Amino acid sequence: MNISVISTAQQCQDFDFSGKVAVVIDVLRATSVIITALANGARSVIPVLTVEEAEKCFSACDAASTLKGGERNSVRIDGFDLGNSPLEYKRSVVAGKDIVFTTTNGTQALRGVQGADEIVLACFRNMASVADYLLRLQKDVVIVCSGTRGRFSLDDGLCAGRLVGLLKNQAKAEIDDLSLLLSNHYDNSKDNLFGALAGCFHVKFLFGLGFYDDIRFCLQTDCEDMVPTLKDGKCVLINQ
Repeated sequence: MNISVISTAQQCQDFDFSGKVAVVIDVLRATSVIITALANGARSVIPVLTVEEAEKCFSACDAASTLKGGERNSVRIDGFDLGNSPLEYKRSVVAGKDIVFTTTNGTQALRGVQGADEIVLACFRNMASVADYLLRLQKDVVIVCSGTRGRFSLDDGLCAGRLVGLLKNQAKAEIDDLSLLLSNHYDNSKDNLFGALAGCFHVKFLFGLGFYDDIRFCLQTDCEDMVPTLKDGKCVLINQ
């Protein structure tokens, strides 16, 4: 197994994903939201790039069983049912629903890995399940950190580092330099993830908007025993 890490969604365009499993991470907050929505009974999450694409997609769906979710500048888009806070995606709201979803970074990363043999979504909350699934597959893995505004984001990096550590500790794996760096950094930070991210731009920005509870929620580890995949344009659960 070969493991490599891409530091931002924008770098996907320069990478050949053929023959590989792409693992998309956007801890704060897109993949955390999608995983929470599916864990709470959403039928699917449909990631799109733009607000206009979201409106077009929604208009082609059954309005009674479809919601619109997403953010721009980290706040809910006007006219959308939900924002980008995982705490909004309660079972009472999303169970049985399809959710058309657009964000600044995470949905761009999901679109950028379309050439991969398989696309898996990960965050801290389902990381152990993702690692177990990848170990069963025994394919080369490319971990994509979505980043923030085109730049590397440490929250994604630490999550990627945990996945690298779980894989290399249980399988014979060749890892690239960024994988090694992030794995080591996670090992040094795992006892206080919140403290390790206190100076992170994205964390400070969300904290300034009042999303303290979101940050705490997204940094909880191994709360969900599930692995979502992007298939035929929709994020759905893999039948493990």
